[in-house]
Amino acid sequence: MDHALATLRLSAFAVVLCQLGAAVANEPADLLVAADGSGDFTSIQAALDSIPVGNDRRVVIHIAPGQYNERVRVDHRFVTLRGSGPDQTKLRYFFPREDYHRRYDRFGPAVLNVFGEDVIVQQMTIENTQTETDVHAFAIYGQPQRFILDSCHVLSEGGDTVSLWNTSYGMYYHRNCLFRGGVDFVCPRGWCYVSDSRFESTNGSAAIWQDGHMDLDMKFVLRNCEFAGPEDFSLGRNHYPSKFYLLDCRFDESMADKPIEVVSQPKQYYAPEVYQRKYFSNCHREGGDYAWHADNLQTAPGTPSADQITPAWTFDGQWDPQRSDSPTVAAVESEGDEVHVYFSEPVACKVTISVVREDGTLAPLFRGMGTSHLVFKGGTASSAAARLQTSGAAIHAVTATITPRYVESTDLPGSSPRQNHKVLLVGDSTVATYEANNTSQGWGATFGQMFDDRVEVLNHARGGRSSKSFRDEGLWDIALATEPDFVFIQFGHNDNPGKGPERYTDPAEGGEYRANLRRYVREAREAGAVPILVSPPTRRRYLPDGQIDPQEGNTPYAEAAKAVALETDCAFVDLNAETRQLFNRLEESHSHWIQPLGDRTHFSPRGSRRIAQIVAAGIQHQVEPLGRFIIQEQLVRP
Repeated sequence: MDHALATLRLSAFAVVLCQLGAAVANEPADLLVAADGSGDFTSIQAALDSIPVGNDRRVVIHIAPGQYNERVRVDHRFVTLRGSGPDQTKLRYFFPREDYHRRYDRFGPAVLNVFGEDVIVQQMTIENTQTETDVHAFAIYGQPQRFILDSCHVLSEGGDTVSLWNTSYGMYYHRNCLFRGGVDFVCPRGWCYVSDSRFESTNGSAAIWQDGHMDLDMKFVLRNCEFAGPEDFSLGRNHYPSKFYLLDCRFDESMADKPIEVVSQPKQYYAPEVYQRKYFSNCHREGGDYAWHADNLQTAPGTPSADQITPAWTFDGQWDPQRSDSPTVAAVESEGDEVHVYFSEPVACKVTISVVREDGTLAPLFRGMGTSHLVFKGGTASSAAARLQTSGAAIHAVTATITPRYVESTDLPGSSPRQNHKVLLVGDSTVATYEANNTSQGWGATFGQMFDDRVEVLNHARGGRSSKSFRDEGLWDIALATEPDFVFIQFGHNDNPGKGPERYTDPAEGGEYRANLRRYVREAREAGAVPILVSPPTRRRYLPDGQIDPQEGNTPYAEAAKAVALETDCAFVDLNAETRQLFNRLEESHSHWIQPLGDRTHFSPRGSRRIAQIVAAGIQHQVEPLGRFIIQEQLVRP
């Protein structure tokens, strides 16, 4: 691209961004960074380093006009970096990627390295000033969750300018931005929504790229964006399963007649079409359109209309960065002199807040900041909680959204006594809890982390037991004596052939395995508990083609468990299918961390948590009220 023309376009675009930035609702700043020494800090990193570890409220750092020649790392959650406009606040540093590989340091490979949750970066320029176009040169890199980039210029001459690589579950939202770089210069791994932004290629390589292989619902949506570059620049490419949606986009005449292309050999365990999902609506090129970007939304999964493709839709309802409604009080419970207030989402406050009881006494905030569960303590315990008292807009939602959202003083709904629920787990070693220093842990060891403190998990699973031996040894009777409210039942590994007559059961229709599961379900219900059947996880055994063996020993037991769940109208988590899909996505070379060294059956402590997340996610919408007590963040945090 002609540099004079590029500069002119950039300047014109900056004016638009400044106008849009002025409309952004500004929260009061907590810290001021000013290069001239007139603020709290002269360095952005120094301001970040002043934030306490475990920060539990949103901290807004305003960055005054000036040039900041430093590299920055954001590890905290709930942080906003707010500049004074991309033409005034500039974070710039010369840093080829190879420099980082030669000398690793605490910052990371980019100018701005973001690893915290719910981070917002607004109204500034982030630029990697290295000048080569055929190298990787990150301006922004990281593995954040719910990251917003708003009204910014993100610039580099090299590739991978914006590399947000939280591959497993990352969600990113960008609007009103200018992106510039070489190959794959906006390359999200995970979900991403970009609107009203301009993409400028420096060397003609592909501009956009996505890796969505960890969840085939991951989408990369680009709405009302402009693409420009040198003659015959490419729009995009993908190496992995991806899902591109381009709506109302405009392409310069210089764009090549080259569709978004697959540049790697598709994996055999994915259907070929998951590499070819590129959807367009009302996209046009100066000088004439190409056939490959003609409207084809009607061929997309679910045939969405253009109006349906919103950020909330993009992120499958898990996050809406454009929401503007206030958090609400979902429930109030009391226990002694404590008042437990449950909100619709995580909240925090920057000043003292209290619950006012009916007799006028106060229960100040005791704990819970940064969560959806605030606990207030004090006042007359026998007097009901009447009102949530704040100082103006003191309580704020901490989830990243464009518009700050507050809770005002409000009357509280009626309080009920504190509810506690017992969750019982029965099964084998892949469920059981072992000593803390053991290299193996079943998923039950970390399952309690998925719930708030109204849920107590009792893990009665025992290694080496089958659906037959667990009962024969009296372990089921002992477990049921705990009087649980919910029972998770998972057997199969030790029911396999070759485990001995005291453990083996036949999974076929009419066989002992199905009869045992029916009896567990019936007796759990007779004891007043809600049963949940879980199929046994697959063993991590790969075939020569790199795919998990779909007929390994647990498969018939998983099919039998599913059949019994349907027959008895019992909640069911198909952990066998879910773990097979997980292992296939990770491939053998990247899946060893889930299990102890040399083990293809049991789980490492990290693997235990990953499998527990799958089980919890599987019941959150089918088992009430247990699903209400799940902490959503725990389902995605590593």
